[in-house]
Amino acid sequence: MRQAYKVWSGIAAGVFCLVAATDLSGRGATPPAGTVASSSSLPAVAAPAAVGGSSPARVLEVIDGDTFRLTSGDEVRVLGIDSCEAGTPGGRRATDAARARLVGVPVTLAAQPGVDRDRYGRMLRYVSAGGSDFAATMVAMDHTAIYTGGRNDASPTVQATLRRIDTNGRTCGAATTTTRSAAPTTTRSPDVDRPRTALPAVPRTATREQAAARSGGGGGYYANCSAARAAGAAPLTRGQAGYRAALDRDGDGVACE
Repeated sequence: MRQAYKVWSGIAAGVFCLVAATDLSGRGATPPAGTVASSSSLPAVAAPAAVGGSSPARVLEVIDGDTFRLTSGDEVRVLGIDSCEAGTPGGRRATDAARARLVGVPVTLAAQPGVDRDRYGRMLRYVSAGGSDFAATMVAMDHTAIYTGGRNDASPTVQATLRRIDTNGRTCGAATTTTRSAAPTTTRSPDVDRPRTALPAVPRTATREQAAARSGGGGGYYANCSAARAAGAAPLTRGQAGYRAALDRDGDGVACE
Protein backbone atom coordinates (compact mmCIF):
# COMPACT_ATOMS: atom_id res chain seq x y z
CA MET A 1 0.00 0.00 0.00
CA ARG A 2 2.81 2.37 0.92
CA GLN A 3 4.53 1.52 -2.39
CA ALA A 4 1.38 2.39 -4.44
CA TYR A 5 1.05 5.73 -2.69
CA LYS A 6 4.61 6.68 -3.65
CA VAL A 7 3.91 5.81 -7.30
CA TRP A 8 0.80 7.97 -7.51
CA SER A 9 2.52 10.85 -5.75
CA GLY A 10 5.31 10.76 -8.31
CA ILE A 11 2.84 10.79 -11.22
CA ALA A 12 0.96 13.81 -9.76
CA ALA A 13 4.18 15.76 -9.27
CA GLY A 14 5.21 15.10 -12.86
CA VAL A 15 1.88 16.34 -14.25
CA PHE A 16 2.12 19.52 -12.16
CA CYS A 17 5.63 20.27 -13.44
CA LEU A 18 4.51 19.72 -17.05
CA VAL A 19 1.56 22.14 -16.72
CA ALA A 20 3.72 24.80 -15.08
CA ALA A 21 6.35 24.56 -17.80
CA THR A 22 3.72 24.87 -20.53
CA ASP A 23 2.22 28.00 -18.90
CA LEU A 24 5.59 29.73 -18.57
CA SER A 25 6.57 29.02 -22.17
CA GLY A 26 3.25 30.45 -23.42
CA ARG A 27 3.85 33.80 -21.74
CA GLY A 28 6.86 34.63 -23.95
CA ALA A 29 5.32 33.36 -27.16
CA THR A 30 5.08 35.64 -30.22
CA PRO A 31 1.56 37.02 -30.86
CA PRO A 32 -0.33 35.37 -33.72
CA ALA A 33 0.23 36.76 -37.22
CA GLY A 34 -1.98 39.73 -38.03
CA THR A 35 -1.94 41.10 -34.49
CA VAL A 36 -1.22 44.85 -34.48
CA ALA A 37 1.31 45.90 -31.87
CA SER A 38 0.32 48.76 -29.62
CA SER A 39 2.28 52.00 -29.57
CA SER A 40 3.78 50.94 -26.24
CA SER A 41 5.65 48.17 -28.04
CA LEU A 42 7.81 50.72 -29.89
CA PRO A 43 11.42 50.82 -28.70
CA ALA A 44 11.80 53.27 -25.89
CA VAL A 45 14.58 55.85 -25.99
CA ALA A 46 15.99 56.34 -22.54
CA ALA A 47 17.49 59.79 -22.19
CA PRO A 48 20.91 59.56 -20.54
CA ALA A 49 21.18 61.22 -17.19
CA ALA A 50 22.66 64.70 -17.29
CA VAL A 51 25.60 65.64 -15.13
CA GLY A 52 23.20 67.51 -12.87
CA GLY A 53 20.31 65.08 -13.43
CA SER A 54 17.05 65.72 -15.23
CA SER A 55 14.93 68.75 -14.50
CA PRO A 56 11.18 69.39 -14.75
CA ALA A 57 9.93 72.18 -16.99
CA ARG A 58 6.77 73.72 -18.41
CA VAL A 59 6.24 74.45 -22.10
CA LEU A 60 4.91 77.91 -22.88
CA GLU A 61 4.87 77.79 -26.68
CA VAL A 62 5.58 75.25 -29.43
CA ILE A 63 7.58 76.82 -32.25
CA ASP A 64 7.73 73.79 -34.53
CA GLY A 65 7.95 70.02 -34.31
CA ASP A 66 11.36 69.95 -32.63
CA THR A 67 11.61 73.35 -30.94
CA PHE A 68 9.64 74.93 -28.13
CA ARG A 69 9.86 77.72 -25.57
CA LEU A 70 9.70 77.22 -21.81
CA THR A 71 7.93 79.40 -19.28
CA SER A 72 11.42 80.45 -18.18
CA GLY A 73 11.95 82.04 -21.60
CA ASP A 74 14.55 79.51 -22.78
CA GLU A 75 14.13 77.82 -26.16
CA VAL A 76 14.71 74.07 -26.36
CA ARG A 77 15.82 72.12 -29.44
CA VAL A 78 15.06 68.41 -29.08
CA LEU A 79 18.17 66.26 -29.47
CA GLY A 80 18.35 63.66 -32.22
CA ILE A 81 15.39 64.57 -34.45
CA ASP A 82 14.52 66.98 -37.25
CA SER A 83 10.91 67.90 -38.04
CA CYS A 84 9.67 69.43 -41.29
CA GLU A 85 9.88 73.20 -41.50
CA ALA A 86 6.85 75.00 -40.11
CA GLY A 87 5.84 76.49 -43.48
CA THR A 88 5.30 73.08 -45.10
CA PRO A 89 2.28 70.76 -44.78
CA GLY A 90 4.47 68.27 -42.91
CA GLY A 91 5.73 71.06 -40.68
CA ARG A 92 2.22 72.04 -39.73
CA ARG A 93 1.45 68.43 -38.83
CA ALA A 94 4.63 68.23 -36.77
CA THR A 95 3.84 71.46 -34.94
CA ASP A 96 0.31 70.29 -34.15
CA ALA A 97 1.64 66.94 -32.91
CA ALA A 98 4.23 68.62 -30.70
CA ARG A 99 1.68 71.04 -29.29
CA ALA A 100 -0.66 68.17 -28.40
CA ARG A 101 2.14 66.31 -26.59
CA LEU A 102 3.93 69.16 -24.81
CA VAL A 103 1.55 71.95 -23.83
CA GLY A 104 -0.05 71.46 -20.44
CA VAL A 105 1.87 68.24 -19.83
CA PRO A 106 4.66 67.69 -17.26
CA VAL A 107 7.93 67.78 -19.19
CA THR A 108 11.33 66.54 -18.10
CA LEU A 109 14.55 67.72 -19.73
CA ALA A 110 17.91 65.95 -19.69
CA ALA A 111 21.19 67.07 -21.23
CA GLN A 112 23.70 65.00 -23.14
CA PRO A 113 26.97 65.22 -21.16
CA GLY A 114 29.21 67.81 -22.78
CA VAL A 115 26.37 69.34 -24.81
CA ASP A 116 24.42 72.38 -23.65
CA ARG A 117 23.33 74.91 -26.31
CA ASP A 118 23.54 75.31 -30.07
CA ARG A 119 24.92 78.31 -31.93
CA TYR A 120 21.52 80.00 -31.72
CA GLY A 121 21.49 79.82 -27.93
CA ARG A 122 18.84 77.09 -27.76
CA MET A 123 19.11 74.43 -25.08
CA LEU A 124 19.83 70.98 -26.59
CA ARG A 125 17.90 68.46 -24.53
CA TYR A 126 16.35 65.02 -24.43
CA VAL A 127 12.67 65.49 -23.68
CA SER A 128 10.24 63.29 -21.82
CA ALA A 129 6.58 64.34 -21.94
CA GLY A 130 3.85 62.60 -20.00
CA GLY A 131 6.17 59.70 -19.25
CA SER A 132 7.02 59.03 -22.92
CA ASP A 133 10.15 59.92 -24.84
CA PHE A 134 9.18 62.81 -27.11
CA ALA A 135 11.80 62.15 -29.81
CA ALA A 136 10.78 58.49 -30.18
CA THR A 137 7.12 59.47 -30.43
CA MET A 138 7.75 62.10 -33.10
CA VAL A 139 10.23 60.16 -35.23
CA ALA A 140 7.71 57.35 -35.66
CA MET A 141 5.55 59.74 -37.72
CA ASP A 142 6.15 60.93 -41.28
CA HIS A 143 6.75 64.59 -40.41
CA THR A 144 9.87 63.94 -38.32
CA ALA A 145 13.08 62.02 -38.96
CA ILE A 146 16.39 61.42 -37.27
CA TYR A 147 18.61 64.49 -37.60
CA THR A 148 21.08 64.21 -40.50
CA GLY A 149 21.62 67.87 -41.37
CA GLY A 150 25.01 68.05 -39.67
CA ARG A 151 26.47 67.03 -36.36
CA ASN A 152 23.94 65.06 -34.33
CA ASP A 153 24.69 65.69 -30.66
CA ALA A 154 22.52 62.82 -29.42
CA SER A 155 24.44 59.83 -28.10
CA PRO A 156 25.25 56.98 -30.53
CA THR A 157 22.90 54.72 -28.59
CA VAL A 158 19.99 57.15 -28.89
CA GLN A 159 20.73 57.70 -32.58
CA ALA A 160 20.72 53.96 -33.24
CA THR A 161 17.39 53.53 -31.47
CA LEU A 162 15.81 56.46 -33.31
CA ARG A 163 17.10 55.09 -36.60
CA ARG A 164 15.32 51.80 -35.95
CA ILE A 165 12.07 53.62 -35.25
CA ASP A 166 12.40 56.00 -38.20
CA THR A 167 11.18 53.71 -40.97
CA ASN A 168 9.38 56.32 -43.06
CA GLY A 169 11.66 59.38 -43.04
CA ARG A 170 9.96 62.71 -43.65
CA THR A 171 7.24 63.78 -46.06
CA CYS A 172 7.18 67.55 -45.79
CA GLY A 173 5.59 68.79 -49.00
CA ALA A 174 6.17 72.15 -50.62
CA ALA A 175 6.30 75.28 -48.54
CA THR A 176 3.36 77.62 -48.86
CA THR A 177 4.35 80.90 -50.45
CA THR A 178 2.24 84.04 -50.46
CA THR A 179 2.59 86.43 -53.36
CA ARG A 180 1.84 89.95 -52.34
CA SER A 181 -0.32 91.72 -54.89
CA ALA A 182 0.65 95.17 -56.00
CA ALA A 183 -1.29 98.02 -54.49
CA PRO A 184 -4.00 99.35 -56.83
CA THR A 185 -2.93 102.37 -58.82
CA THR A 186 -5.16 105.32 -59.65
CA THR A 187 -4.76 107.00 -63.02
CA ARG A 188 -4.91 110.71 -62.52
CA SER A 189 -5.96 113.29 -65.02
CA PRO A 190 -2.88 114.98 -66.49
CA ASP A 191 -4.18 118.32 -65.23
CA VAL A 192 -5.13 117.22 -61.72
CA ASP A 193 -2.67 117.50 -58.85
CA ARG A 194 0.20 117.94 -61.21
CA PRO A 195 3.21 119.41 -59.42
CA ARG A 196 3.60 123.05 -60.20
CA THR A 197 6.98 124.34 -61.26
CA ALA A 198 7.66 127.76 -59.84
CA LEU A 199 8.63 130.27 -62.48
CA PRO A 200 11.59 132.52 -61.78
CA ALA A 201 10.66 135.96 -60.59
CA VAL A 202 10.87 138.58 -63.32
CA PRO A 203 12.39 141.87 -62.20
CA ARG A 204 9.86 144.65 -62.39
CA THR A 205 10.62 147.42 -64.81
CA ALA A 206 9.51 150.97 -64.62
CA THR A 207 6.07 151.43 -66.05
CA ARG A 208 5.39 153.85 -68.78
CA GLU A 209 3.63 156.05 -66.27
CA GLN A 210 6.71 156.00 -64.04
CA ALA A 211 8.85 156.99 -67.03
CA ALA A 212 6.52 159.82 -67.84
CA ALA A 213 6.58 160.97 -64.24
CA ARG A 214 10.38 160.98 -64.21
CA SER A 215 10.34 163.15 -67.32
CA GLY A 216 7.80 165.50 -65.77
CA GLY A 217 4.84 164.16 -67.70
CA GLY A 218 1.57 162.65 -66.55
CA GLY A 219 0.23 159.19 -66.83
CA GLY A 220 0.03 158.92 -70.70
CA TYR A 221 2.69 157.51 -72.97
CA TYR A 222 3.46 158.02 -76.65
CA ALA A 223 6.20 156.15 -78.42
CA ASN A 224 6.87 159.09 -80.70
CA CYS A 225 5.36 162.30 -81.86
CA SER A 226 3.46 160.56 -84.65
CA ALA A 227 1.63 158.56 -82.02
CA ALA A 228 0.94 161.70 -80.01
CA ARG A 229 -0.40 163.47 -83.09
CA ALA A 230 -2.50 160.44 -84.05
CA ALA A 231 -4.00 160.54 -80.59
CA GLY A 232 -4.70 164.26 -80.94
CA ALA A 233 -2.50 165.02 -77.99
CA ALA A 234 0.25 167.03 -79.77
CA PRO A 235 1.76 169.35 -78.91
CA LEU A 236 2.63 168.17 -75.42
CA THR A 237 3.82 170.61 -72.80
CA ARG A 238 5.94 169.82 -69.79
CA GLY A 239 3.70 168.52 -67.01
CA GLN A 240 1.05 167.30 -69.44
CA ALA A 241 0.21 163.62 -69.58
CA GLY A 242 2.37 161.96 -72.21
CA TYR A 243 5.08 164.60 -72.22
CA ARG A 244 8.62 163.31 -71.97
CA ALA A 245 11.99 164.81 -72.69
CA ALA A 246 12.70 162.41 -75.55
CA LEU A 247 9.89 164.03 -77.54
CA ASP A 248 11.04 167.59 -76.71
CA ARG A 249 14.08 167.85 -78.97
CA ASP A 250 14.84 171.49 -78.38
CA GLY A 251 14.14 171.29 -74.67
CA ASP A 252 11.82 174.27 -74.63
CA GLY A 253 9.17 172.43 -72.68
CA VAL A 254 6.96 171.77 -75.69
CA ALA A 255 7.13 168.36 -77.40
CA CYS A 256 5.86 167.39 -80.82
CA GLU A 257 5.44 170.98 -81.93
